[in-house]
Amino acid sequence: MRTIRLLTVAALALALSAETRAPARTDSRDLIARLQGPRVAAHRGGYGLPDSNTVARFEAARRQGVDIVETDLRLSKDRVVFLFHNSLLDHVTRCTGPIASHTAAQIERCHLRGLDRGPDRFESALRWSGGRVVIDAEFKTAAVVQPAIDLVRRHHAYEWVYFQVGNSPETYQAARSYDARVALEAAPRGPHGEQWLAELLAKRDPHLVLIQLHPDFLSSEILRSIHASDKLASLNAWLLASEKSGASCAKVFDLGIDVAVTNAADLCAAQRDEARASPRRSTPAPASPSTP
Repeated sequence: MRTIRLLTVAALALALSAETRAPARTDSRDLIARLQGPRVAAHRGGYGLPDSNTVARFEAARRQGVDIVETDLRLSKDRVVFLFHNSLLDHVTRCTGPIASHTAAQIERCHLRGLDRGPDRFESALRWSGGRVVIDAEFKTAAVVQPAIDLVRRHHAYEWVYFQVGNSPETYQAARSYDARVALEAAPRGPHGEQWLAELLAKRDPHLVLIQLHPDFLSSEILRSIHASDKLASLNAWLLASEKSGASCAKVFDLGIDVAVTNAADLCAAQRDEARASPRRSTPAPASPSTP
């Protein structure tokens, strides 16, 4: 009996040792599979609502059938990551001044207009998501990059979160230098957009999973180069046509773009389902932006 126990302990030790020696999984195939279009991302969970950018709103969007919730990340004075778009607390909460000049405890007492609570922490969103809905989170400042990535590490959420680095090579490099595995979305545009896109694709970064397009940075050639590099494409649907009276996601999907970010989540989810049922996926022509 003692020999059996010793063998069992030895086998367990070997298994643990092998697990420790095994390289950490470093691909984003699960995340990419979850993002392959057509997919719907709810802008701030629901744009223009009192509870935008809150976990409660994200849950409402999930129930409406979205695949992704989009949010914004800012840092408190004591380095806690919050879901918050603006640099100032003014107008959105009962408090004033830069969010970065307030502690986490102070921010949580700054009730959002129309609600009895303050902004939510990014960590709360990670706990809520729990491997059910992908989170698309934008770095609003350079300071928030490392603390936000630390939370993804802590919650083992690599396959359920990607971060927007915008049209900023510096933010891309800061995030990638800090963590080689975290999933990123870049948004090249402007006079140097094509050059930066070419540089990004040449890196063959397997964890650069999405390229966000804009109506003034959209063509068949650009989209083909993105897909040929095994990247996916996203676009804010309201930039193609106003979503004040409906969703514009069908236009996004007709262009062959994978992810439509929308202000009309429930209607967009219906357009996604229609696109999935249709075998037709066209290639994009240059589009004209509309007023958001």
